[in-house]
Amino acid sequence: MQKKLQEGSTKNALDLDGDGIVSDLELAATEALDKHQKSDAQRRMAWVSMISMIAFTAAVFLPIFPDARIKALSDLIDQISICIALPFATASSTAADATAKS
Repeated sequence: MQKKLQEGSTKNALDLDGDGIVSDLELAATEALDKHQKSDAQRRMAWVSMISMIAFTAAVFLPIFPDARIKALSDLIDQISICIALPFATASSTAADATAKS
């Protein structure tokens, strides 16, 4: 007996070749696509955070901000820089661990 999906199921989109059967290969292809989309989203987030960190740092050096204000906000600026840079450090250490294991 062949297993079938119910009518209107969201899993029907997984049947890539339209034969009515969702094979292991089709599930693997869908998982690979999901993984690729996740890595694309992470890449975009990394670019946005890197650009914002550079822009924020450059804005601090503009002459429109008085030195007294920058000194008053220095603790906040340090925390923002650390919060933006922390995901990069975590991602690079995770990538290094994955490379070392393989």
